[in-house]
Amino acid sequence: MFGCLRRVGCLIVLAAIVAAGYYWWTVKASPSAPAAGAWHSVTAADASAGESAVTGLSANRGKVFANLTPAQAVAYLIQATAKQLPPSSTDVEAMVSGDQLHVRAVIPLRELGADRALGPLASMLSARDTVELAGRVDLIKAGLAQMHVTKAQIHQLAVPNAMIPKLVQQIRHDAPPGIAPDAFPIPLPSYIGDIRIADGKVTLYKNVQ
Repeated sequence: MFGCLRRVGCLIVLAAIVAAGYYWWTVKASPSAPAAGAWHSVTAADASAGESAVTGLSANRGKVFANLTPAQAVAYLIQATAKQLPPSSTDVEAMVSGDQLHVRAVIPLRELGADRALGPLASMLSARDTVELAGRVDLIKAGLAQMHVTKAQIHQLAVPNAMIPKLVQQIRHDAPPGIAPDAFPIPLPSYIGDIRIADGKVTLYKNVQ
């Protein structure tokens, strides 16, 4: 009887060790992925709020940074200022995930030149579909930033990385010198010295030099 109890006790201890090891390996030891945010609809009010926040940094004194929500960043930086999305885009939404800004919208694919950019893959798509782009933003110089596209998806079709620069160049307007082939230009006021994406928001910093 006591031998049986000892065996049962050993099994319980062994099970506890296995459970603890599994927890450590899957929760503690494994690197955690960046937390994804939620999608937010982009409105004209977001563009106005984003513009007001950025304009507020133009004063000689006062705030030295402005936080924009993902919707305000897309509405002001990408739509109102850079005018990168086609005018016929609808259902525009934005999200921040980790250090990347995501934007998606329903767009007539002919306006993207999808047939030229994607070749045979374009035959798998509808005439009008949801396009999602995600990327990191960096400042090139005073008055100009760029969004490097690291992910492009049309409906459920992920665009191969090698095709992303071609797709980006079909969407964007004439890019000023210094813009990467896989990036959208983002004009900024000359008093903006840095732009960062983290913690679910886009932060613009005033150039205090």
